Amino acid sequence: MATKVAAQPPPPTSGGEFWWSWALCGMLFRRLFETGDRRTVLARVASKRFHSVLPERLAMRRVLPFLALFLGLCGSSMAQIYNFRPITAHINTFVGPDQEDLLTGASMIVIKDGKAIYKKSFGDYKNVAPRVAIASGSKWLSALVIQRLVDTGSMRWTDTVADYFGNDYPNASFVKGAITLRQLFTHTSGVTVEAATCLSVEYKNMALDDCAKTILSKQLSWAPGTLFAYGENSMQVAGAMAQRATAKTWAQLVETELTGPLEMKRTDFGVTERGTPFSNPTVAGGARSTMMDYANVVQMVLQRGEFNSTQYLSPESLAIMQRDQTGGVPTNPDADPFPASFGYGYGTWRNLVDCTGTAIEISATGVYGTSGWVNHEQGIAAVFFSWRQLPGGDILRDKITQLWALVRDVIDEPPQCPTR
Repeated sequence: MATKVAAQPPPPTSGGEFWWSWALCGMLFRRLFETGDRRTVLARVASKRFHSVLPERLAMRRVLPFLALFLGLCGSSMAQIYNFRPITAHINTFVGPDQEDLLTGASMIVIKDGKAIYKKSFGDYKNVAPRVAIASGSKWLSALVIQRLVDTGSMRWTDTVADYFGNDYPNASFVKGAITLRQLFTHTSGVTVEAATCLSVEYKNMALDDCAKTILSKQLSWAPGTLFAYGENSMQVAGAMAQRATAKTWAQLVETELTGPLEMKRTDFGVTERGTPFSNPTVAGGARSTMMDYANVVQMVLQRGEFNSTQYLSPESLAIMQRDQTGGVPTNPDADPFPASFGYGYGTWRNLVDCTGTAIEISATGVYGTSGWVNHEQGIAAVFFSWRQLPGGDILRDKITQLWALVRDVIDEPPQCPTR
């Protein structure tokens, strides 16, 4: 396969247009700090501005509005000092109209201090805001729904299958009944990772509860709590448990616990031709969303659970979600798409950790290309948003992983642990 050469990126839009304000600010502040008499310097600036020699007090009075303007310009330019050209160049290597491109379109946003410091669309995503399937990006959303239910006391992460199903499924056993909600949401339940038939599109209108029973009827692939193997089946069982705990459908839970509070107006887990929600949505991978909707999620996480001045989740709950909830069990190499990660929380990978094992960067990435992530150390939240009809596999996953690293480099150097 021929290697695509990145198109020459345009001049940076972050800071370049403010070169004149940087120069002005530089001259002013250089003079301010070269002398011990700041008032005299400001008076001289004011005097030159008005083409006359003014008394110091009058000059100071007149210079204040201009000083405020200068500081505003400096603030604008200082807030836009990042050079995102490497990011744009990297995305252009795999997004575009050419046959070798992995994606025909994509969008990306990077948020810092509550504001977008980078926002750009590529290929056929330009000038549009598509809603697409986000595959495993759904896991983060579903985990937030469950965590909200845990916070209100409707569920506990230690709840078991037996607590909700008893023996109400074929081939019930004590071992299956002891599987916890935590294990179901961290891919350590022992439930087979071979996609269940009831998760295919032709079964979207069966009952989610019946799909969960079908999954539970199958033989476990390994003992619960002994192996990590990434998949979708186990979260379907967890979704059915949530329905039984609340007497609500999954679609209703998504609306009350996720899309409503986070104002995700174009996010759902699929609807029928009549516009009604699927009765058997894929909890682990069936969501549809937009870049800006998903941006609300990552921004909330970055802001320690706060969204639009309302506490959506407590910082303590988010910290629980971001711990390694697998118990450090071995991983199945055939079912571990991000082997370089530092464990798995509730719905998210732990990309980076600090020297105490606390997650610095977390992410959720779907097989079609959409990836949301938060880097607490650098204070950024980001979404790369795309959809590929055929999964991109390792190549696309590697491109996303490289994108995370490039964003880190643009913002700052990654943290380093001291050598022992």
